[in-house]
Amino acid sequence: MQTRRIKKFGGQQETLPIKDVKLLKEYMLHLLRKYEHAKTPARKYQADRNYMLALIGFNTAFRAEDLLQLRVADVIDGYVHIKENKTGKMQNFKMNSKLHDDIKNYVERNHLTRSDYLFMGQKKIQTYNGQTYPVIYPITRQQGHKIISKNGKEVGIYFVFGLHSLRKTFGYMYIKNGGKPDTLMKMYNHDDYDYTKRYVHWGTEDAENDREAVYLGAVHKNSKM
Repeated sequence: MQTRRIKKFGGQQETLPIKDVKLLKEYMLHLLRKYEHAKTPARKYQADRNYMLALIGFNTAFRAEDLLQLRVADVIDGYVHIKENKTGKMQNFKMNSKLHDDIKNYVERNHLTRSDYLFMGQKKIQTYNGQTYPVIYPITRQQGHKIISKNGKEVGIYFVFGLHSLRKTFGYMYIKNGGKPDTLMKMYNHDDYDYTKRYVHWGTEDAENDREAVYLGAVHKNSKM
């Protein structure tokens, strides 16, 4: 079976996942600290939005274009039901309860309506049938990439890290935690598990590290063996 070529973002080098759990936690804490230290309502919202962008991206494995187009109505009821932009395939699943609670709290504290985008950008003026009114669009893919990449550099992530890294990190951590290959392939809508492993950059060193962490013998408290 011929596998698909992994695309690059904007002609740049391919983005990579976070493989270190401690680094992943530090990244999220960094975003949270920005929210806690924000001085104005606008800065507060932006920091909150950026934190939720990373949180939902890490936990749903959506492609960038699908992640940025999410509206409150797509997730607020605890179930996700969207049509992928790239493949046209449907994504239907129940969300993790903790993630759902986080989203509900985010929606509530920012007074979002069901029709609002989750990750709103700037207001723009639009004219339709002679009437002019403000419209708030979601942040662009370029903006999302810049947000994720910039915060990565601020916590010491020096490999190529961007918006698509959220999706890849989900898959890498899923494999690392013993997830089922067929299930991950279905989440990604991939046809070949070898492609999926290359996609999340699961390599020989990862298998060696996992082997080193496993001990399957019997341990006696008083034994000197």
